[in-house]
Amino acid sequence: MRVFISLLAVLPLLPVSDSAEAYQYGGHYPVAYRPYQHMPAYRLPARAAPMPYYGYAQPGSQRYPVPGDKPQTSDREQADTTDRPTSENTVLGEGKQGFIDELLPHVEQENRRLSRLREEVSGLLDRQAYGTLDDTGKQRLRKLAASYRIDDDPVDSASARQALLHRIDIIPSSLALAQAANESAWGKSRFAREANNLFGIWTYDEDKGLKPRNREAGKTHLVRIFDDYGDSVRYYMHLLNSHPAYADLREIRVQLRTARQTIDGHSLASGLDKYSAKGKEYVDLIKSLIRQNEWARLDMDNQPV
Repeated sequence: MRVFISLLAVLPLLPVSDSAEAYQYGGHYPVAYRPYQHMPAYRLPARAAPMPYYGYAQPGSQRYPVPGDKPQTSDREQADTTDRPTSENTVLGEGKQGFIDELLPHVEQENRRLSRLREEVSGLLDRQAYGTLDDTGKQRLRKLAASYRIDDDPVDSASARQALLHRIDIIPSSLALAQAANESAWGKSRFAREANNLFGIWTYDEDKGLKPRNREAGKTHLVRIFDDYGDSVRYYMHLLNSHPAYADLREIRVQLRTARQTIDGHSLASGLDKYSAKGKEYVDLIKSLIRQNEWARLDMDNQPV
């Protein structure tokens, strides 16, 4: 059973140089959608040893376009049959279990990086509260605030400091797997195979995009090309953590932390109604994928401390 790649609805916004325009208001549109039915619970991979930390450069201060007030439903793109998989073998491994085995380490590694970054920011904020934060620390907070789309200065604004800590946080593995499975047809879509694009992200930069074969006349969007799967995962998580369209998702996560409950993908999926023009139907699909594949087990370690 195949779920074909879904793309994002483009809005009449000015392109941002050297950055992708993705997950805009109204989201992208799952096309040729077929709901999963009678899907088995797939074997989870054995826990591997922690992957090494490669010292990612911190996100820059580039700004992504702010979404408009309403989605443009006229931008819906029809399914491109040339982008459909021609083999059961996927770039992300052999079959659906191969998809899980290959993708999950990238998700877990990025969450470890986000957890370390959150700890760093928490320490900087503590020093700010005690009046011991030096200029280097202040510049670090300002750079992170810009990257996470926070307008106010976190050095001077308590609300900006709180917003920064709320945005730098993990994305549950179950949620990332469910969205990647849906958006990339379990790693078999053309965009996953040729562009390492697992989440349907668009761009207008011709040097960084792949043209959809069935793109409507007059459209100029491209599908963002990523260096590798880890790059795709990291961009996706940063987008959920920073874009205004996903404020509800982040608020659910804050509430779970405050109540000292597990940060789980099934709960956070309720904040994805703007990820797709299908709204609640898309949310229900992602929740169904998490349940049917028993991916909630992946989130059991996400108990706030």
